[in-house]
Formats: sequence, C-alpha cells, structure tokens
Amino acid sequence: MTSSVEGKTAEAELGSAAGTVQSLQRGLQILDMVVQAQEPLRLADIARALEMDRASAFRLLQTLERNGLVAKDPLRKNYTVGGRLLQWASTIGHDVSLVATARPYLEQLVSRTNESGHFGILSQDRALLLDYIGSSGMIVVQNRVGVFEPLYCTALGKALLAFQPEARRERLLADMRFERYTDATLADRAALEKSLDRVRLDGVAYDNGEYNGVLYCVASPVIGRDGDAIGAIGVSMVKPIAIEAPQHIAKVAMDVRAAARAMTAALGGEDVARTIFGTVSPAGKPPAVSARRQARRP
Repeated sequence: MTSSVEGKTAEAELGSAAGTVQSLQRGLQILDMVVQAQEPLRLADIARALEMDRASAFRLLQTLERNGLVAKDPLRKNYTVGGRLLQWASTIGHDVSLVATARPYLEQLVSRTNESGHFGILSQDRALLLDYIGSSGMIVVQNRVGVFEPLYCTALGKALLAFQPEARRERLLADMRFERYTDATLADRAALEKSLDRVRLDGVAYDNGEYNGVLYCVASPVIGRDGDAIGAIGVSMVKPIAIEAPQHIAKVAMDVRAAARAMTAALGGEDVARTIFGTVSPAGKPPAVSARRQARRP
C-alpha cells in the first residue's frame, strides 16, 4: 500500500502530460542549457533561467555531475559538459569517431612502450581524457575516461594547447589560472609559453611531475586538415622509475611522436603530418626542425 506521502511525491514527479517525469524533464532542460551555452554556467544562471529554486537546481546538477553528464569547476563553481556526454557523442557514427580512430594507434603505442596510454581532446579550457589503456607491466598507471585535466601542467594539455589557432590559444592563456599542484608546476604564463614553443618545435610535450608528483607523462598532438590539434595521444609513467632511465624516456617520446604522426596522416593528411612532424627517425632522435615547420607556428 502506498502512503499518502509517497503518493504526493509520485504526483509531484508527474508533469502535466501523463507519464512525464517532471524531475527528469527538468534535468534534461538543465543538460540542454549546459550543452548549448557558449561559456560555463553558474548555478544561479541555471536556476533563474528555468525559474527554479537554487536547492532543486543544485540537486539536479549534482545528479548530472555524479553521472558524468556535467562537470563542475572546483574553483569557479560553474558547470560545463561532462566527460561521459562527450564520450557518447564521440562514439556516434563509425567514420567520425575520434575514439574509434585513435584506438588502434593507442593500442600499438601501449604495446611498444609497455606504458599506460591515453587519448584526449580539448574541452572548453581543459583536456578531456576520452580513452585509456593500461600497460601490462607490474606497475600500472591507472586513469579514468571522462577525467578533465589542466592544460598548463599536463603533457596532454600542453600538446593540445600548443597547436590551437593563435586567437583561441591567446584566449585560453589570458583566462588561465596557474594553480600549483606540485613544486614542479609551471607558475606563470611566461614559463608556459616557453614550454609551448618547445612543443611546437619538437611535436612532443612533457609533464615531469607538474600535475601529479609521482608521474612522468609524454604526449603529442594529433593534427587535423586545418593544421590545428584535434586531439592528443600520450603515455604516463611512474616518475621515480622513468627518470632513472633517460634512454627509455627518449624512446617513449619517439614512439608517442610516431603514433601522433601516423594518426595525423590518417586524419589530417600526409602533407599536414609532414609539415608538423617531418619524418620520424627510427634511430630514436627527432629530425632537425625545418624552416617550413618553424614558420608554420608563431
């Protein structure tokens, strides 16, 4: 038997149309707002636009956040599209799925390096991890699909940021807040821009314990036909072990670069791959940067 309280609750859950769940309807309206927004939304913006009380809007946002459909910036307290929703979007359609396209290159990279591999994209002002494969080694760096990472202190983020169109990169840099995660975290824009210059020259980005003090990460951009980064592929290693084997780091960097070049050739074309990466030396050393490549990026 249903109690009167339960009955009233059930009635409240029903909208004007029979069978419509009002809370679900509201949640979908919030999700649509976040997806359509040109910039991150605050709780107050959402509650006001949907004429809801803040407590109800907050509960619905919490539910969406727990399920990965929206993401909350812990510092700014605003909301953007979540990793799970972007992952769903990326897997719709066989020919256009970046995740599906990246998978074989990621598998090969993990096999060659015996390190944990990952693939991500730029989402708003952060790097979003779309795919991950753990290594078969005794010590495995764990990660999760749908995780957001800062651009300025991760290898994946720097690889993506370095190869954005100049105007977009400038906007991202202008709005960037340099939170210190470790003693090695880049502290200001000048240090970051110097690092990005190196990434553009080498086609490889590094994170030497900048975001997580026990990790050493390497990533390279995947470039589309317009010459800008549409993704980045890389690996994560345990820093205390990695720094004791500089030759291994050099080999991993070449393998990462080669994987990015191959995927770029598949998506952006061989001319784009040659412009950004040149040819990858089997001896494990990056080729000299040509004048054409130097002129390609500011």
